[in-house]
Amino acid sequence: MVKLFIKDVLGIGSDQPGLYGESSAYYGTVEQQGRLTLHLHLLLWISGSLSPQEIRTNMMDVNSAFRQKMLEYLEGAHQGHFIDKNLSEVENDVKFAESDPLYKNPTQTLPDIPPVPCNHSSDPQCPRCDTSNKWWIKFKGTVNDLLYRSNIHSCGDHCLVNGVCKARFPRPIIPQTIVDDNDGSIQLKKLEERLNTFTPTLTYLLRSNSDVTSLLSGTALKAVVAYVTDYITKTPLKTYTIFQTIRDVFDR
Repeated sequence: MVKLFIKDVLGIGSDQPGLYGESSAYYGTVEQQGRLTLHLHLLLWISGSLSPQEIRTNMMDVNSAFRQKMLEYLEGAHQGHFIDKNLSEVENDVKFAESDPLYKNPTQTLPDIPPVPCNHSSDPQCPRCDTSNKWWIKFKGTVNDLLYRSNIHSCGDHCLVNGVCKARFPRPIIPQTIVDDNDGSIQLKKLEERLNTFTPTLTYLLRSNSDVTSLLSGTALKAVVAYVTDYITKTPLKTYTIFQTIRDVFDR
């Protein structure tokens, strides 16, 4: 499954660009948690990308086309809020959908294949355009439903240390993307304090929690490389931990 993801979604080893553009390299590992579930930690390098210092220099030019294109790319690659709605609205939508006997939890379904788009501008009289519009409406609703179920962080014993969340929730609300003209740093728009950043298309495909972040500083990049490497060298689970987990599963 991971190999399919790397090839078909990220576009590595494929003749098609990936979800985030042309990719030049990747580095990742699959982690096994204490409850024996698996998840992937992965770094992706985009082909032709500049170094963090070069990006910073270009971002500090207020009138540069690079700055505008960079922000468009970043905001298109990931976001920290629901699609066109807030948490309260999504919660109401999910509860209403669940009242339908035919409703299916999207985490237990497969994604619908998008229809072939028309080669003209949207036309309300065109059946294919109508089908495409309906698919996009369903896409947005499904992604919001998945985010509500899988990406909202709730603090508890698993993350609190002396009353402070290890995952840094709740996170600051940022109404609009901000670029610091003094150092070129970027704070992306984020409207939900307990929602991590994600890519809508990836959420739709994976049907589960995911966390997507763009690393725009050398310090952040080195920290994540060390973080991912730590999983490769992590000591395997103890035998007694494995058997305790199995017992807990059967006890349920």
